[in-house]
Amino acid sequence: MADDPSSASFALLSLCLLIIALAAVVGLVIQRRRLQRAVREPLELIETVTTSIAQGAVSARILLPEGADPSVAQAATAVNRLADRAAHDIEEMRRLERVRSEFIANVSHELRTPIFSVQGYLETLLDGAMDDPEVAIPFLEKAYLNAMRLNVLLNDLIDISRIESGELKFSFRYFDVVDLISELVHTMEIRARQANVTVSFTHDESRSVYGDKERLSQVLTNLLDNAIKYNVDGGRVDIVTRSADGGVHIEIADTGIGIPDQHLSRIFERFYRVDKDRSRAVGGTGLGLAIVKHILEAHHAHVELTSRAGKGTTISFTLRAGEQF
Repeated sequence: MADDPSSASFALLSLCLLIIALAAVVGLVIQRRRLQRAVREPLELIETVTTSIAQGAVSARILLPEGADPSVAQAATAVNRLADRAAHDIEEMRRLERVRSEFIANVSHELRTPIFSVQGYLETLLDGAMDDPEVAIPFLEKAYLNAMRLNVLLNDLIDISRIESGELKFSFRYFDVVDLISELVHTMEIRARQANVTVSFTHDESRSVYGDKERLSQVLTNLLDNAIKYNVDGGRVDIVTRSADGGVHIEIADTGIGIPDQHLSRIFERFYRVDKDRSRAVGGTGLGLAIVKHILEAHHAHVELTSRAGKGTTISFTLRAGEQF
């Protein structure tokens, strides 16, 4: 009996459909494996890098191959950002630790010098020099001066610590800055005469500013004291005030020893001194200008310093006349 053509056609169609179905299944399996590899390999890389970061290798980063799954790539980007932040925070912690260590070393050194001096003078007096007035009186005077230096240093340390930690509170109010400077100049007259330095104050009318009078008095006292201490025999200190930029511009210029150019960028750093021996000889703590800068910054006043070695130094800043900080 001859084959039925319709049955043969149906069989052929069924075979074709089976082949197509098998091809589709194979394609799906291959595609699934490719997708698994595209996800699995980046995830394994992310796991490896994050483990390294957790173990301290904060410089490690995830670099995915092209064509990585978008969701996986997004996760890798987030991890890299966290690693960047961690690296920045760690570097900042290391910097602060260096600053802290340097600060402690400087404080220890600055305290040790006057303490040893006082100890030495007192030991000499106790060993018998106390019975000799010609020795006892000068030694007691030197011990007293070193004790005073310790007191100034400790007060400056307390001030700089409170300022930098934000614990120092300012009391802002209106006051006459011309009257304040006039009082300070009068107070500094004895010190200026002892150093053979002439201090002059030039102003027109009274000027009211808005600020913390006590802290600004500390600023002006530090600056005037420096201008006298680091001046030359027969030198001058000229203070000028004038209206400017909605406030009062204050300028303090001296004819002193000046500051070499290479030191100007660091002059407001804590404990930084141009001439360490001279600074200690005149009683400087190395903190005065750092305190000045912080207090003026709290008043939104930018301090400017110009100087020439052997010619003198000029420091200026502008105080606000109102509360528009």
